[in-house]
Amino acid sequence: MMTNTHRANCANAQRPGCTCSGCGGSLHGWQGWTDLAADGPERRDDRRRELKDEVEADQRTGRQKSNANNRQIYFDLARLDIADYLWATDSRPKTNGRLPRDAEPASASSDLGRIDTLGRTVMRDTWHEISADVDSLVRNESDAREVKKRLADHTWCSLLVALIQLIERINKALDLLTDTAKQFIKDALSRRFDSGLPRMVTDAVIRIVVDKVWSALTRLLEAHFPLLGTDTLRALRMLATFTCPSVEHHPEVYKHAVRPLMGDTQEIITDEIKENVVTLFSTWWRRRAPEALA
Repeated sequence: MMTNTHRANCANAQRPGCTCSGCGGSLHGWQGWTDLAADGPERRDDRRRELKDEVEADQRTGRQKSNANNRQIYFDLARLDIADYLWATDSRPKTNGRLPRDAEPASASSDLGRIDTLGRTVMRDTWHEISADVDSLVRNESDAREVKKRLADHTWCSLLVALIQLIERINKALDLLTDTAKQFIKDALSRRFDSGLPRMVTDAVIRIVVDKVWSALTRLLEAHFPLLGTDTLRALRMLATFTCPSVEHHPEVYKHAVRPLMGDTQEIITDEIKENVVTLFSTWWRRRAPEALA
């Protein structure tokens, strides 16, 4: 069985479009952003200054360019606003200005605690078994590695968006873990994931991922983690926003995670950043996927 390694630049989402076979996307981005959220404001302020210095402007008009670079920068600035919100609204004791990183269900008292619990239980802790099952399914080592790289191409944020859609529609936690709900998740992943191997293999990989995630959700339910409600929806939206390797190529994340966060009554994202994100992405989505604006 191959050994999986995970690069720090994947965890910290330093390269948009990252497809890491070491984590299959299960660790991409969200660990780095939640780490920033747990740290003191100074670190986020430094990162914010760095990002704003990289904004590209038209030399003739002085206006910001409507390009991929600026879309990524302002999306990262929105994620920094989310990180600021997580730090400011977390009432847990801070040690040297830093929040604890507790992934136990009891940590569901804060948004950062909910994100940590969901991310670690559903994504990080399931990956080892998913990886091992993929190795068993796809015997050729290079093919197995390619499958894992392809899993990193929006599989996890697609799964999170599907969970968001399910929770928006149901009233009881037990309804979330039905066969119908499970099939909804499988269908969502089928529309996005292609293993590069025969369809039978692709479907088997999807079953592996969803089965492991379903087991993790069951454990959370048994531990009395609140799987339903506005708090969990907000945490899932933040987790999807932190996880997505390139939101400009994933309209469902923009529609079901980013936009609701920008419209949240708790004013998670500042008006300045919100205005720039809407302007830059509205232009982009009108050309690429008008349904994202519906």
